[in-house]
Amino acid sequence: MKVRTLLVDSSYLLKRSVNGAKDTHTDKFGHIGGLYAFMTTIRKLIKDHMINKVVLVWDGEGGGVLRYRIDREYKANRKNKEWHRKIEMSAAEIRREKEKEESILKQRKRIQAYAEELFLRQIEIDDVEADDIIAAYCIHYNNKEEIFLYSNDRDYAQLLDLNITIIFPNIDQPVTRTNYMMYFDHHYSNALILKIICGDVSDNIKGVGGIKEKTLLKFFPELKYKHLTVREICKKADELNKQRIAEKKPSLKVFENLLGGIERLKTNFQLVNLREPMLTEAAKDELEQLDMPLNEDDRGSKNLYKMMTEDDFLTVYSSTFPNYVEPFYTVIMSEKQLLNEYKKNNSATL
Repeated sequence: MKVRTLLVDSSYLLKRSVNGAKDTHTDKFGHIGGLYAFMTTIRKLIKDHMINKVVLVWDGEGGGVLRYRIDREYKANRKNKEWHRKIEMSAAEIRREKEKEESILKQRKRIQAYAEELFLRQIEIDDVEADDIIAAYCIHYNNKEEIFLYSNDRDYAQLLDLNITIIFPNIDQPVTRTNYMMYFDHHYSNALILKIICGDVSDNIKGVGGIKEKTLLKFFPELKYKHLTVREICKKADELNKQRIAEKKPSLKVFENLLGGIERLKTNFQLVNLREPMLTEAAKDELEQLDMPLNEDDRGSKNLYKMMTEDDFLTVYSSTFPNYVEPFYTVIMSEKQLLNEYKKNNSATL
């Protein structure tokens, strides 16, 4: 049976789930929207794409530190300026923010507990971002499994040539290298090039001064239909400026910035290139462990039903436990089959 794997950018999905279901509460659990929406999204993805293996990938504590050591501005725009918040926020607002953080952590822990009972694999490594774990998984397993990746991070387009499918929640169809140009203004193979030159505002990665994606596509329309390298773009920029000077025209500042920004380009290549994921030794070890079968001891429906009852989860669902869990059975049975095969093949050493 072909392994169809769902890789989930779990920290993103949790944030999306919490924000999308802010008003979902139960008397027993409190705010349950993040937990409910997260698990129900996984449930639907399994059902829609006939998934039989799930890997929840979480950002590790201190995730991003490996890139921060290369560029001290990396994600600096996300730093939590507590002193500023205390000046601008009232005591009641600060209390509400703290309660929200505690609620998100509580829901995350419960998601991880539910996932264990449903035989959903999980990986979370200190100092390592989910992006790198997901990229490393795709590189290692793309020839062994059919991979569906759920995330809103456009950086993953770099991995499309590994024959993976990306499920962007805000795009109506799963994205592959075949239909990528229906949703984006450039060829999928140039996703990395655009990040290297233009940077990434969300991660506070600086691009080469004055060059945005539209500018780059204007001067290099080939980016829309074929792969280019940074070297080729720089060479053409140099030729265009020399041509302008020969025609008694001023050289273009954006090209001057590009040709003078080689060090920035080198730095950005390190920061955004997911084909060379930043992993610790612990991360490499954990990735290798994903080949091992899951132990079925102390996992199962009885534990999950107990937790759902404690949380009033099924009250939100408004149906029965068997009905809710049914789509997960393809994953559960596949994992149990893998364990049985492992036991059979290693019976002499067990």
